[in-house]
Amino acid sequence: MDDTKQSVLLLGSLPNVNATKQVTTPLITNPLQPSFYYISLEVISVGDTKLSIEQSTFEVSDDGSGGVIIDSGTTITYIEENAFDSLKKEFTSQTKLPVDKSGSTGLDVCFSLPSGKTEVEIPKLVFHFKGGDLELPGENYMIADSSLGVACLAMGASNGMSIFGNIQQQNILVNHDLQKETITFIPTQCNKL
Repeated sequence: MDDTKQSVLLLGSLPNVNATKQVTTPLITNPLQPSFYYISLEVISVGDTKLSIEQSTFEVSDDGSGGVIIDSGTTITYIEENAFDSLKKEFTSQTKLPVDKSGSTGLDVCFSLPSGKTEVEIPKLVFHFKGGDLELPGENYMIADSSLGVACLAMGASNGMSIFGNIQQQNILVNHDLQKETITFIPTQCNKL
C-alpha cells in the first residue's frame, strides 16, 4: 500500500530471512480450476474469538466450486458471504469505534476515526490454515482515510469462492513451492530483502 517503498520478486531459492513465525499450508488441487492456487483455510479468529463457520465453507466442493485461492492480483480479501457476515459482526462488536455507515469508501465494514487520533485500537485478526496460524498486522487488514475520517476492514463478501488478497499479503514473503505443493507465509520487511 505504501508506494514509496519497493519490493522484490524472487524466483528460485529463498533469501536468508528470519523464518521463526512461518506458516506452511498445503496447496489444494482443484481439477476444475487448475490455474488457481487453492489454500487450506480452516477458520478465522477475531481477537480471541474463533468464528463459528461451517467446516465446509472454505473447502472445494465436488463440483469445483468454493474453496479459498491466494491471488496477488486481487486487492482485498473476499470471504464467502456467510463467513463474512460472522466476521463483520464479531469485528464490529470488538472494535471500540463508531460504525461509519456513509458508504463513502465502497467497503462494507468502516468506522469513524476520532478527530486528532492517529492510532486506534483494533482487534487482532488470525487466519487459521492447515499447518499453522497467520496473525496479520493491523496494516494488512485495515485501511484508513484521514480525509474522510474513516478506517475500514479491507475485506468483503463473496459468493462461493473466497480470495486471500494482496493487502493481506503485504510484508509477508509468500513462497509458492510447486514441487512440495505448499504455500509458506513468512512475515518479512519486504523492502529490506
